[in-house]
Amino acid sequence: MINGKRLWNDRLYQEARKMRRYLRYMLNDHLLFILLIGIGLGAVAYRHWVQTLPPHFPYPIVAALFFSFMLTFGSLRTLFQEADIVFLLPAETKLGPYIQRAFLLSFLLQAYGLLLIWLAVAPLHQKFSDVSIWLLFLVLLVLKGWNLFISWKGNYFIESLTHRLSALSRFGLNAAFVYFLLADASFFFLFAICALMAGITFYVVQATKRKGWKWERIIEQEAKAVRAFYRIANLFTDVPQWKEEAKRRRWLDFLISMIPYQQKNTFLYLYVRTFLRSGGYFSLYVRLIAIGLLLLYIVPTEYGKIAASLFFLYITGFQLFALIDHHRTNLLIRLYPLPDDVRKQAVCRLLFFLLIVQNSVFSLFLFLLDAGVIWMVSWAAGAVFSYWLLFHYLKRRK
Repeated sequence: MINGKRLWNDRLYQEARKMRRYLRYMLNDHLLFILLIGIGLGAVAYRHWVQTLPPHFPYPIVAALFFSFMLTFGSLRTLFQEADIVFLLPAETKLGPYIQRAFLLSFLLQAYGLLLIWLAVAPLHQKFSDVSIWLLFLVLLVLKGWNLFISWKGNYFIESLTHRLSALSRFGLNAAFVYFLLADASFFFLFAICALMAGITFYVVQATKRKGWKWERIIEQEAKAVRAFYRIANLFTDVPQWKEEAKRRRWLDFLISMIPYQQKNTFLYLYVRTFLRSGGYFSLYVRLIAIGLLLLYIVPTEYGKIAASLFFLYITGFQLFALIDHHRTNLLIRLYPLPDDVRKQAVCRLLFFLLIVQNSVFSLFLFLLDAGVIWMVSWAAGAVFSYWLLFHYLKRRK
């Protein structure tokens, strides 16, 4: 007979061991030091930016949209595996304690993320709203619990339209509730939204009484969450469980056609293909540029903008240097009649080009901000720093 509590404890213990093994490599002292510097710099710049906002800043709208994303999206971490669709399907009605513990763990993990966002919004809230910040956090926790419950009940339905309508309706109700709360609207509006939420809850509970779980969807959601963690961990260390997913970006093929057809460019061609299609490197590169531009806009001083630019160049180079180990398990690479130094040189050439593009985007942004000649100083400092980082520090360290 299946013991849901014991099964959950075993699965959670195995998952915790696996997470600790990879987090040991991901949160090393070197990276933590850089992250602490970045967080401190960003916090100072953010507080200064908040003080410069005008009194008519639409804080209720911004906060409502911002929190709604955090509240709406997120599902239960069930820790189910592919084989469970066969072995646990007959015991579905006995897994109540298992799902209760999965719900509690998922709620705590997502509540922690919500706490970080709440702390980040606190300076804005204290300046533009009279609502108690603790009341706001309590409301967010209740809304997160409701969204998690409705999201889990969605696993009783297989129709994709049902899930899209559920996410859309929950997003609208979350945004409306947070907006009316922060805008100090009439209690009637909040009561009306609560009534709608209660009606949706009643309907979902009644509609799922005679339905069973859609195991394929539940296992796919769990697999998606695991892949997201492995994708990040794979940038720091070898992850045997990582299943590579290639994405064809046809609109970027012109970059590959610019590489001269020569033997010395064999590895350069390989790693450009890898960067554009595999491992999430391209999306990571774009995200770091976007976050860097945001920080450059917030940082008030000229020297602070240069420091922020160099910080994101370092983070980008450090993260993308994992490209050099991407094909470590491909035995065919060893058959190339080229020395290993050519491979390292190809990775450094590619990353130097990427960092120069990123540095140029940062400098152009500073020029558009009318920051004076600081954009030229930033570009020169970034180019020198990028060359030193790749061809001296990271190359020798590897």
